Amino acid sequence: MATTLPNRRRIFATVFPPVQLDDAKPRPTARDAEQATGERAWLVATKFLSIPDQGFRGIENYVPKAPGRELNDALAYLAAGAADREEWSIYEWYGSEMRRHFYRNFKVGLVKLLDQPNGLRKIVYCLQLIRKIYFAPLMEYLLPLLGVVEQEKVFVQRRRGFHLMIAYTLPWQRVSPLLTRELMTHAVTILGIDTLEEEEDDDSAVEEDEDSMEVDRRHSVSYQAWRDEPSAEVRMQMMTEGEDTRVTAARERLLSLFNDLELVGLGGVRAQKVFASVMNTMMTEFIRAAYSGQWEGPSKVSQHLRHWVENVYARLAVQVLAIINVPESGTKEADRLDVKLSDVEKWQEIGLSRLGALRTGELFDIIVEWPASSGAIDDLRHFTAHPAGRFQATHSFSAVLDHRLLHPGASTVEILQVYISIIRAFNLLDPKGVLLDRIARPIRRYLRDRPDTVKVIVGGLMADPADAHGQTGSGDTLVELSAELTKAHQTSMRSDRGELDWDDMNWMPDPVDAAPDYRKSKTSDVIGSLISLFDSKEAFVKEMQRMLADRLLQRRTDFDQEMSVLELLKLRFGDNALQACEVMMRDIFDSRRVDAVVRNDQDLTRKPAASTPSSNDEDIPELHAKILSHFFWPEIQEQDFNVPEEIAELQQRYADGFASLKQSRKLTWLNGLGQVTIELDLEDRVFVDEVSTWQATVIYAFNSPSGDTISKSANELAEELDMSVVLVRSACLFWVSKRILAEVQRDTFRVLEVLPNEEDEAVGGTGVSATDDNAGDASADSAAAAEAAAAAAAKESAEAAAMEKMNLYWQFIMGMLTNQGAMPLQRIVMMLKIAVPGGFPFSNEELREFLAGMVAKGKLEIVSGGNYKIVQ
Repeated sequence: MATTLPNRRRIFATVFPPVQLDDAKPRPTARDAEQATGERAWLVATKFLSIPDQGFRGIENYVPKAPGRELNDALAYLAAGAADREEWSIYEWYGSEMRRHFYRNFKVGLVKLLDQPNGLRKIVYCLQLIRKIYFAPLMEYLLPLLGVVEQEKVFVQRRRGFHLMIAYTLPWQRVSPLLTRELMTHAVTILGIDTLEEEEDDDSAVEEDEDSMEVDRRHSVSYQAWRDEPSAEVRMQMMTEGEDTRVTAARERLLSLFNDLELVGLGGVRAQKVFASVMNTMMTEFIRAAYSGQWEGPSKVSQHLRHWVENVYARLAVQVLAIINVPESGTKEADRLDVKLSDVEKWQEIGLSRLGALRTGELFDIIVEWPASSGAIDDLRHFTAHPAGRFQATHSFSAVLDHRLLHPGASTVEILQVYISIIRAFNLLDPKGVLLDRIARPIRRYLRDRPDTVKVIVGGLMADPADAHGQTGSGDTLVELSAELTKAHQTSMRSDRGELDWDDMNWMPDPVDAAPDYRKSKTSDVIGSLISLFDSKEAFVKEMQRMLADRLLQRRTDFDQEMSVLELLKLRFGDNALQACEVMMRDIFDSRRVDAVVRNDQDLTRKPAASTPSSNDEDIPELHAKILSHFFWPEIQEQDFNVPEEIAELQQRYADGFASLKQSRKLTWLNGLGQVTIELDLEDRVFVDEVSTWQATVIYAFNSPSGDTISKSANELAEELDMSVVLVRSACLFWVSKRILAEVQRDTFRVLEVLPNEEDEAVGGTGVSATDDNAGDASADSAAAAEAAAAAAAKESAEAAAMEKMNLYWQFIMGMLTNQGAMPLQRIVMMLKIAVPGGFPFSNEELREFLAGMVAKGKLEIVSGGNYKIVQ
């Protein structure tokens, strides 16, 4: 045991050499002459190799000691007998001296530099000086005493020890952010991202001389400049030749930094990870800066991105990895490649995926700008070639649609415009229609709940195609649908062979991510997609009838547009569904012939006989009628009132003539739907305009046989004409806006025979006259009030008609409450939907208002629980 303990101690000391932080030096213990010589040599060598403790003071001006006469002999003696000595060798002692000096003099100061500006640069600079201080004696005095193999071994050991000291002193968690910031500063310039950001910030280009423009054009990573260059050869050279001096300087600084980091032990695998993270961020940043908003077609973005990755991005990676990927021995294998061609291709694929992610984030704006943004859809094709990319694109876009489009703040016209653009764009992106099917489902579901969806669609179909050029929608009309209807019909005529074409040799099955109920035909056609929003065609047919009725009742002679739309829709809905519309069109054309025959038979165009005492020189009013088949026309809201006697007599004569022509048929006049060309002969002017019949009737009531100006109130006119007060006031305000009537006091009007001049319009007694602007403002206010009154009258008429229609269901309600007792509102609605043929057409709120009216009349009462009960 006594002989093995020293051996164990020596073995332990060789693995874990003791760190000596004081000046105590190991001494030879033997007293013979040879040991004395060794002790003397040890003292000389260690005294010379010991490093003075000066801290950071004088580190830049450090002057090594001058070697003495005995130094070479002492070092040679110690190096020659190092293998036979049991104590430390001089090389091990020097490594211990390096650790002692570093921890005592530099550790605290280096840690403080981490918090200073440009701390990484300062740390690297200090570590280079420290390395020079430590390794200069080693390289100059100690290593030359060894063989080549031993030199490399000792040098690697000392270098590893130096790097371990630095790693222990400077935690990588604190060095990594500094290195990341430094790398990003240079990479932004080298990769050309800074110039792209300057182009974004500077909207107005500064004019430069031709020479500088030629230099800028020679080297540029801008997609716009690359795209505008017509020569393919020049485009290939734009990123590879004529590099800017700023880029060259930044590249040299970055490569120099990596060389320094590698020397001082801050490089290696950890620096490579930081560099990879920075390059990953730079690729995303470049794609954002270079391609955001670049949507014009045809797109060359993917070509430009591949070219940039190959010639700019990969070049920087090759240069940096050549410095970092150096083995510990310092020599690289000749056939070793840091970046392979497969790596470059992989980076290009990653870049295209990032481009797809960018386009996915911009997809809503791309759709809004369609078709000017068709190039962006080309960029998305590569991204949507994989199921994961397809899912991300549809999921992200659906979330954006819910946030930016499918909400009450967006009008139905805007939603339909975006939906139409989505159909066109996604048909180009995915001809199979699977992506469109995913996106369209929430939009279609939301449009079904919009009350005016059918109205907007039918209004767009009925619009004039000539208005669709240069615009997609105006106001509440989606005019492009009319042109789309014709185009869709022509397309279907060219290729309408169904989804399963057995002769199609290029047929492909549906993608694996298609929904179970996916059908391409539902969403491939704009018109077909809009018409198929609802399960039943009845809603479109009813709205078509209502809108067609409004158009046919206008004072027009040409209905070619309506006929064309009707014929095209018959191909989609079928002849039976639009039979009523066809009858309505036939009524209008038949009315022209019948009107001419009746007017000729009844002499409605001739003057009264000259011998008649009541005759005058004026022609009798011309009366034309459009004869409608009541059964086929939609329900029309009618305003009942008494027309002037002259018109009533003409109507009677016209009805008699029609009865003689069409026996067993009787005319019912709808006075509120007509138009009148009226001529008013006032003292200072003649007014001619086309107005509605109820407006003409009201102004006719102010006609005085004696020629005196009369005033009438709204209530008097309502009683005289048997017209609602709201409608009378609307007509009076209309004539006030035309400066035919004047409102002398609230709801009292008189004829304005002579327009007042500025003196007559003086305000109060101050003598300040009203200007023309004030008169114009008053006229505009009167017109607005007239429109509001007309809208109120129309609403009142609609409510009255709805209430009259609700009375038809009163018998059902009375029967239910009599047979089953008191019932709540929800149960009454449910029973009405079951009992009434075709369903109950009113909402819960409308029924509640009706029942409240019956409660007020004393026919119903509300008992406990909100139940309605018949009053006995």
